[in-house]
Amino acid sequence: MSQSPLVFTPLEASNAGESYIQWRKDNEGGGMPLYIPSLEFDPKKDNGFLPVMPGELISVIARLGHLKTGFNLRWARERAKYLKNQADAGNETASKSVVVYITLEQKVEELRMFQVAAENKISMSEVASGKITDYTPITNGLRQLYDVPLWFIGRSMDRRKYKAQMDDKTVYAALDEIEKWQDDQQTQIIDSVFIDYLQKFRPTGNFVEYYSGLMNTLANWSGDFMTRMVVGVQAKREVDQRSVQIPLMDDGQWSSTIEQFSDGVLSLVRPCLYPAKQFDGVEIVGHNQLFVSCLKRKMGPANFNGWVNVEPKYNSLNDAELREYNF
Repeated sequence: MSQSPLVFTPLEASNAGESYIQWRKDNEGGGMPLYIPSLEFDPKKDNGFLPVMPGELISVIARLGHLKTGFNLRWARERAKYLKNQADAGNETASKSVVVYITLEQKVEELRMFQVAAENKISMSEVASGKITDYTPITNGLRQLYDVPLWFIGRSMDRRKYKAQMDDKTVYAALDEIEKWQDDQQTQIIDSVFIDYLQKFRPTGNFVEYYSGLMNTLANWSGDFMTRMVVGVQAKREVDQRSVQIPLMDDGQWSSTIEQFSDGVLSLVRPCLYPAKQFDGVEIVGHNQLFVSCLKRKMGPANFNGWVNVEPKYNSLNDAELREYNF
């Protein structure tokens, strides 16, 4: 290797290319799906969300309260369970792969409780109101997650004396610590990273310049760690004033580069939070309907939509497509 790891001789560039070809062969079909059957890519119909490959950045944009956290946390935990099942079946790569969830708002303990609630159908609203007196199912649920490879980066009530600034440099260093190497052999792989959410990184200077630059930074991280990056993006308030309140790619609050740096963009809407009784011809009943729109997908279909059934009190999503959409 040349003196600088950033410099490649012609021979080294060709060798790197051959290694990449071998990696693609070894990972054929190894993309990360949404784990929502009705929204997955169907090669026969050439429709649906193309699985996410390492090195890609996906943005999930929504207004406040429209389940960015619920959607991304579910995606992360489903991926972690998949890796565990693959590892149990003897997959060596899966056995050393982890999913990382970066929380910039809620404490790690809170997100872990959301995970337990979703997996065990425990109502977090009843926990918060004190209606649950037997905490044994919660404790058992926490212990069942010991070997599910979902790691967290964030602040904790248990470690509150450590007051590290949650900025991009701190988070990058934490990811670097999780990824482990022994000489040239990678001993722990970051399979995917979920960030909740972009606007919770503390800006320095002009907000628009900072968050626009941060999108570029996150896109670079996906290559640095050869991982999948999924970032929640808060949509601006103007979306609420539209007749059809679907956040678009240029609706990121203080961020104008979502379309430029994202390999895929998903938009979420909970129609029950708006006064209209219908959303694009679908009757709105209760609080369990989530509208998902694919605005962009590199090398795959885009501009398609679907419906998913959600259970907010359990922080879980159930696949329940209502009908095909053609905007």
